[in-house]
Amino acid sequence: MSAPLGGALAQRVVDRISPTLRHNVNVMDAAGLIIASRDASRIGTMHAGAREVVATGAPVVIRHAGEHDGMRAGVNCPIELDGAVVGVVGLTGAPEVVMPLADVVVLTIRLLLERDREMDSTALREARNRELLARLINGGAPSASVEQELAAGSPSLPGPWRMAAVLDRTPTGRPVHRLPVRSGLLGDVLARPDRYRSASFQGALWVLLAAHDTGALADAVSASGSVLLLGGTCSAGGTLQSTAKTLNLLVARPELLPSTQSVLHLRELSAELAVGCMPREAAGLLAAHISDLTDTQRTTLAAFLDAGGSISEVSRVLFAHRNTIIQRLDRIAEITQLNPRDAHHALTLRLGLIAARA
Repeated sequence: MSAPLGGALAQRVVDRISPTLRHNVNVMDAAGLIIASRDASRIGTMHAGAREVVATGAPVVIRHAGEHDGMRAGVNCPIELDGAVVGVVGLTGAPEVVMPLADVVVLTIRLLLERDREMDSTALREARNRELLARLINGGAPSASVEQELAAGSPSLPGPWRMAAVLDRTPTGRPVHRLPVRSGLLGDVLARPDRYRSASFQGALWVLLAAHDTGALADAVSASGSVLLLGGTCSAGGTLQSTAKTLNLLVARPELLPSTQSVLHLRELSAELAVGCMPREAAGLLAAHISDLTDTQRTTLAAFLDAGGSISEVSRVLFAHRNTIIQRLDRIAEITQLNPRDAHHALTLRLGLIAARA
């Protein structure tokens, strides 16, 4: 669809180039009306030559004054966009002199029109993405309508899909409820409308992407120093909405998230999610279980739980002797009255470590 040629844009071009020209410049719209001119008194009047240009799509060249309805010598050239004439540029003077100048003015106006249209298209696409993602996260989006919207988009984004959220990080590496910088490699990746739908709100950058297309986004997030929360594969709009709402619970409590990884999968964050959903008083009771542990003991406990109870693995990770690890675990059990080697006690201790992050 061709964009209309407005007087403000046309006059801006005329005002910019007029000081460098000795020739009068007029710009006419698709109806032949002068909408910009070096001679302000002519604005709003009809230009006969422009009407002919619009009708034929070909330049009108006048070599001698008076040979064409009394018009002065000069050229009138069409401004084409999407195969249609949206305006006309007219310059007075010897045609062989002003024709190259007219071509430059035509090109300048066309480029400005294309830029404005691209900006309008980008703004519209961003608004639609924001509305879609907000509906997914906050609820109220029927699954069928979500699937139809993604299939009918321009371009379309066929399923299955993944929902993701990107959070910023503090200098110490902790995820934080703050919008990440959307530039550099991350900005370049998200500029692909055929692969991603993204919008920034509620303290995170939200991204909807094809399920198989996570590698480039993960690399970009890692390079930007941010944190990526990645949901599982969703083949239906309802599952997609449930995943989005679940991710939002974690986005609201970033202090509960681990700070050792740049890509966090939702399937591995069940404990964090459980703490995030419980009342603050209950989380406080869990944190109290480990409140008397030293930093070294907490580090040992976390490593032991992450290693699935393998003493050898903890010894390797912490560069400590096996007997030292055993002694620390015994002391942790004594202080907390919870044995890390017992599966039920280990779950309580895991939740306590997470709750203590807050």
